Parts: sequence; C-alpha cells; structure tokens
Amino acid sequence: MKKLIYIAIAALAALTACTKVEMDSYAPQRKVTFQVASYAPQTKANSSMWTLGSSPSFTAKAFLHADGYTGETQNFFGASGETITPYQTDGTAATAESNTSYWGPSHDYYWPKSSNSYINFIAWRGATPATATETSLSWTDYTVQSTDNLVYADEAWHYNVNTTNASQYTDDAVTSGVPMLFHHALARVAFKANATNVTNGDFTRSVAIRNFSLSSVYNIGSLAMTNEGSTDTATVPWTVTGNGWTTSGTAAAMVANIASGSSVPVSTTVIDLIAMQTVLPQAVTNDMMLSINYDIVTTKNSTEFSVEHITYSKKLIELVPVITSWEMGHEITYTLVFDLTTDLITIQPTIETWEYNGGNVTVE
Repeated sequence: MKKLIYIAIAALAALTACTKVEMDSYAPQRKVTFQVASYAPQTKANSSMWTLGSSPSFTAKAFLHADGYTGETQNFFGASGETITPYQTDGTAATAESNTSYWGPSHDYYWPKSSNSYINFIAWRGATPATATETSLSWTDYTVQSTDNLVYADEAWHYNVNTTNASQYTDDAVTSGVPMLFHHALARVAFKANATNVTNGDFTRSVAIRNFSLSSVYNIGSLAMTNEGSTDTATVPWTVTGNGWTTSGTAAAMVANIASGSSVPVSTTVIDLIAMQTVLPQAVTNDMMLSINYDIVTTKNSTEFSVEHITYSKKLIELVPVITSWEMGHEITYTLVFDLTTDLITIQPTIETWEYNGGNVTVE
C-alpha cells in the first residue's frame, strides 16, 4: 500500500512538470471605457455631452472580430447596444462634468486577451437609428422637434485596447478610453430683429411687428450615412452625401409667436422673432417665402404724426442668396435690421462663428 502512494505522488509530479501555463491568463482584466470629445459645436462655444440634457448619456454598439473567427462578427454589447454614462475615478456615477473620469456601460466589459482580436464601435444620442451597423447608420422619416439634439460619433475602428499612454493599465484598469468624437445631425435656425436711426431731429419712429413667418419648411426627413472603415486603429468619419437629409411629408410654416391683434415692438436692442430652434437640414427652396406685417409709427414732439401699415413677402433665397441650405451641424441666424431713416430692411445672416462679411442684403 505504501508503495502505491509513492507511485501516485511520482505520477503527479511528472504531470505538473509537463504543464505549460499561459502567463497572459493572469494579466489584469482591461476594462472597455470611452473618452468623449467635444463634438462639433452648435453654438459659438464648444459644447459637451453634458449640455445635451439632464442625463448625459449616449448609446454605443460594439462589433467584435475575434481571433480565429474570420468572417464572423459578434455583437459585443448585444444587438441593441449599451447605454454609456459618465463615471468618477472610483467607479461611481459622475454628478458633473468636472468629476467625470471616464464613460462606460452599466456593467463592465473587458478587452479580448488576443492581440489579433479587435472591436469596432459606433455611437449616437437621440432617436434610435433605423440601421446601425459597422458600415451603415441611418434614420428614416425622423420628425424633428424644436429642441431636438441628435448627435453621432465618428466610428472607432480596430480597437483592442483603450487609447495608448505611457502607463497603460499599470495601476488603473480604466485609464483612457475609446475616443468618441460627436457631431450634430441636425441644424438650428433663428430669426431676430432690431431697428436703427429711430430718431431724426424732432421726429421719432418705431416699428411693431404684427405677423412674421417663413413658409414651406420641412420637419420630416431621412438620413443615410456609410463608413468604409480602416485597416488601422483609427476613428473614421461617416460619409454623408450632399446635404445628408432627404425631406418627406408636408412642409409647414415657421411662425413667430405673436398673439392675434397684438404686436412685438422692435427697438435698437436685438429681439427674437423666432428663437433659435432645431430644424431639419434642407435646401433653401424657392417655396420658402418670408412674410412680414408691421407698422411704422412716426411721432413729432411726442405727438403721433403718421402710421404706416406694411405687408411684405419675398423668397428667402432671393433675400439671402449666400445661404442656399441649412446644413448639418450649423446654426443659422437671420437678423432683420430696420433702418428708420431710409425705410429699408437689411438681413444680416450668420452661420456658427462665421459672419458673412459684406453679406447684408436689402429687403425693402
């Protein structure tokens, strides 16, 4: 019996000596996280994901190409993707942009061990796309609301580790992250007004707008984008054809909120006729008619001298030919300036931070 025990021990020692241990198996798990860059600004100052709503988040889908599974793609985050939210360094939810360390899903995902495996990532915030694959991202018959923010990120291709730095994962499994650069899929438009030269000697003139509108503006459309990808680790912008969106449905008017029988006084201070609002990117067509009803009241020594009732309507593209379309990611402002010395109105258009030099257009 004692002899059999010795034999068993010797056999176990021999088996142990022949076993090869893969040291990679003991490497620390590397958590998949994201770094969210400022997206293309919708205003004159850069914005962040925190400005898009009270609950900063976005949806990401991840497509795993595993080593040894050529031709197969797995939904690493599941078929519907994961909601990505901000976290602090200790892994608790971030309460402000200032204490955000990284962005991640509700539970941890880890990078594949094999360096030959990789994951492609797409992301968006807003309405769920009609298609969301590695090569196609689209929305169909999307109805734009005035406060919408629909954004999408450049696709991150061939990632198998968080973005590189000198101490990658030495002490922190969430150091850095997959870069997400977001862009606006929609546009924003505003109409403003002010007056100049309101006094001339004993005469004072004032303007009051009774009605203001822009006809034939679409708010339903479809967007289809493609991505050819990269064989290297890189972020690749989506390809957008032309203006991007294809309009559908019935066009309607953008109308200033002025109560019937009332009017909005226009002074030297710029006021909103139609406050900045989200619109569907679209061409400025011949059907877009700018219409305005307003009064010019002239007083002399504080006594009413005359009242003029004016109705005016003209194609927006003829009034402002320098803006032929409302493009994705742009904020367009049309400011009507009433010159009360000449009885002319000029329109000063601006796009984002760029102002059209010499772009004033005489209306009347």
